[in-house]
Amino acid sequence: MAPHAESPPSNGLSSSAYGNGNGNNHPQQDLFQVDSPNVSYTDGEIRSKYTYRTTEVRKDAGSGKYSVSPKETAYEFKVDRKVGKTGVMLVGWGGNNGSTITAGILANRRGLSWETREGRREANYYGSVVMSSTIKLGNDAATGEEVNIPLHDLLPMVHPNDLVIGGWDISGMDIAAAMDRAAVLEPTLKMLVRKEMDEMKPLPSIYYPDFIAANQTDRADNLIPGDRACMAHVEQIRKDVR
Repeated sequence: MAPHAESPPSNGLSSSAYGNGNGNNHPQQDLFQVDSPNVSYTDGEIRSKYTYRTTEVRKDAGSGKYSVSPKETAYEFKVDRKVGKTGVMLVGWGGNNGSTITAGILANRRGLSWETREGRREANYYGSVVMSSTIKLGNDAATGEEVNIPLHDLLPMVHPNDLVIGGWDISGMDIAAAMDRAAVLEPTLKMLVRKEMDEMKPLPSIYYPDFIAANQTDRADNLIPGDRACMAHVEQIRKDVR
């Protein structure tokens, strides 16, 4: 779990990108190590060799017989053990999904809990494929039973709590107000994350009316000039991503 983040970080990020400022500046601890001549470890990376085997089948047009030939393709993989800082830029950040995802990551990052009509709830990543799934590692040498591990421990990968969040929206409404408009989260949870989300402002967005629902027109007050596709729009988005 990443450290608490009471306010947006003072790390030079714009007001449209927020994270805990930590990233992962050291290699993650390995839950397991592969003992194989095809896998090697250094402080900075994991290298592996893999041979993909398949069978190629050809049919002789004259005789109708099949010719079967084994085929092998050798691959080499390299995985950095140090997970770098990772940003996520959401298109429509101020929508129901964008504001809810942002609040969920903040709640998990800070280990929040809150009261609901059904009782106390705690932040979790249930429903996340990466954070909630397991994968079979193999079979226990002594018992023969399956050994399963969390998917996120299979290889070094970014933790959602460390994501730097930003994005675009045709509405200039801050993400806390967008969260209220979405009416998805419990009021008690919204109170806990409002201070951070109130400071989050989406970047101006491209707006092509033909591709956006007509009921969104009144919200469109945060736009990159122009209503037709052009290279200027492409360059602006590239600039935003950088």
